[in-house]
Amino acid sequence: MKQSIKRIVPLVVVLAVVFMSAAAVSAEEDTVELPHFTDGRINNFDINAPVAIFTYFDYPYADDINLGVLNRIEFWGLLYDGSIDKVLEVSAEDISSAEADGESIVATNYGYTLYLESDGSLTLVAPNFSDGSTYQYNWTLD
Repeated sequence: MKQSIKRIVPLVVVLAVVFMSAAAVSAEEDTVELPHFTDGRINNFDINAPVAIFTYFDYPYADDINLGVLNRIEFWGLLYDGSIDKVLEVSAEDISSAEADGESIVATNYGYTLYLESDGSLTLVAPNFSDGSTYQYNWTLD
């Protein structure tokens, strides 16, 4: 009896290792990537967003891609007639001017409004024409 137990124990250990490694491989294959846009918009995971927000930076030192200086922000969204167009463009100077004047509204056009929050973040409030609600997106430029 002791001989048969001695033979079974290594077999059980080997089977356990095989099953655990198969489970690890299976877990890696089950990784799901969330749907998102890959066109450079900052709200790329908001699939139902009625507006796409793009930031454009200048790079004064061509060899240092991490030292970007904000040039402008473009907002491409739905218009009342259902077409998609640039609905708002804000320069870095517009944001700096609003901050210096203590203004909360940086710019507004076609019902799209960009707010400068007290913590320095930006919030876009946009109409969502499909159901009459509004869309809000808040982010920092850091």
